[in-house]
Amino acid sequence: MFASVGIDIPIEKIMNDWDYLDEQVVKKFVSWQECGQNIIGIRRREVTLTEIVDPVKGTFNSITMTPEGFVSKEHKGLKIHITPGGVPHRVEHSLGFWHINDMDELYLPVPPRKGEKLGHFIVLMQNPSEHEIESFAQYCQKCLTMLHEHVYEAGKIGLAGMHAAEDEAIRIYNSDPKLRHCPECGHDNPLGYAWNVAKDTPETAAARLSW
Repeated sequence: MFASVGIDIPIEKIMNDWDYLDEQVVKKFVSWQECGQNIIGIRRREVTLTEIVDPVKGTFNSITMTPEGFVSKEHKGLKIHITPGGVPHRVEHSLGFWHINDMDELYLPVPPRKGEKLGHFIVLMQNPSEHEIESFAQYCQKCLTMLHEHVYEAGKIGLAGMHAAEDEAIRIYNSDPKLRHCPECGHDNPLGYAWNVAKDTPETAAARLSW
């Protein structure tokens, strides 16, 4: 695990006090890191006991899809939340698609330390085995008909190609207006967008504001 994370201090000096929230360590987890049998991501956000705010994207509100429709979840500091494997989920203004993961995802928001403005939002899941996948899907916002799904063989390929798969899923969906037009109810759905705002075009930036 230590070798895969990598820091600038000799490991012998800190191995007995490994602090995942140390600034020199946490920056290694801004995307994702494989650590043994787990995958860990850590984001810096404003975390309080009443809400979580992304400095760029605003209030952190996740949505899961159920047989009864959409269910919103407002995350709060020190409140663990688990999204079970197989459940379509997304984060408003952050994920312009529905993520479907064979693995359970656990979220733990940690309030800031004394003197700091930003806390830590920790995402933890088990490393997928060879047959397990995740996908990037689009559903009609009116009737929940699936419009498009891009499958990524996470267990076989690993983390290396995940962001490229996300980009490809969005590129295919956005490039064809027919994919965004619901064949069931006729609703024209908005463009998708990536997690990383640096990848926004003017058009996807506008879509990010709308959903």
